[in-house]
Amino acid sequence: MANLTFNVAGVSVSVNTADPNLLKELQEFNTNLRLVQTLLTNQPNSGGYLTDTAKVFGVSDSTVKKWTGKGMPVVKLDGMHDYYVYRNVIKWLTDNQVSLTN
Repeated sequence: MANLTFNVAGVSVSVNTADPNLLKELQEFNTNLRLVQTLLTNQPNSGGYLTDTAKVFGVSDSTVKKWTGKGMPVVKLDGMHDYYVYRNVIKWLTDNQVSLTN
C-alpha cells in the first residue's frame, strides 16, 4: 500500500493504493504538477544561463548539467555559454518524467 499526497492551490489530497499501475500514473501526475507549479511561480522570463536555470527550477547547477548530459536541449551561445529555453526544459523534464530534485 502506498500513500501519495498532492497539494494544489492550498488543498491537500491523499491517495492510498496498492495498484501499481495507478501508483505509477499518480506519480507521473505529481511530477507534471510540480513542473507546472514551478513554471507558474518561478519563471521570470523565457530562458537563462546555467545558474539562472537552476534557480528557476529549484535545483543545483550540477543537476542542470546532469540533465543536459542526458539530452536536455541547450543552446550554445557564442560557442561557450549554455542557454536554456525554459519551455524546452519543461517539455524535456515532462517527456522524460524527471523530478525536480538534486
